[in-house]
Amino acid sequence: MKKIASILFLLMATVVCFAQEEANDSINKPSKFASWTISDAFQAEAGFAGSYWKPTFNIALDKEGYYCVVNLYNQSGYYSIDRETLPHLYLKTDDGRIVDLEMDGDEPVHKFYLKGYYAARVWMPGRYVTRFIYFIPDIDEFLSNYYVKYRVWLGEGFKDVEMSKSYSKKFNNRLKDAANQATSEYETKKHSLNNPLEGF
Repeated sequence: MKKIASILFLLMATVVCFAQEEANDSINKPSKFASWTISDAFQAEAGFAGSYWKPTFNIALDKEGYYCVVNLYNQSGYYSIDRETLPHLYLKTDDGRIVDLEMDGDEPVHKFYLKGYYAARVWMPGRYVTRFIYFIPDIDEFLSNYYVKYRVWLGEGFKDVEMSKSYSKKFNNRLKDAANQATSEYETKKHSLNNPLEGF
């Protein structure tokens, strides 16, 4: 138990170096969230399962298409973004090609706060979450690639994640599973999601 507590303490003390705190911590829920289905978040960087500060990805789907959703966590504040530069998500394939996803223009960034909680008598501190929504032009082409590295470009800083061979396999499988989940849930809900009179 002491060993687990020590590991958790070290994780809680880790603050992502390129994050800068912003004053705005209001929660403005994007309207898009009401009309899409989104997969469970999956850990998108190597570390023990459920690592508290690691970035997570989701795949989402609405009538416009698919989205790659990236969540970055920080203890001291939200990630700052250069408003003059449209943030990008770059993914490098195993054959050296770069896949460039641009932010969805309508509601590209969502910021919210997750309250802290106790887990087995260990306090897990609150987290500032900066969520980036990237449009995927062709989901089949996107999933046909095998990714070994990604970079979240913020305009004035970036988050680089280079994956080992063993972890890249997990990452690519999780991408596919997330897309399948979002697709399956959307197929069962799309009538109600896109019908303004459903249940009225």
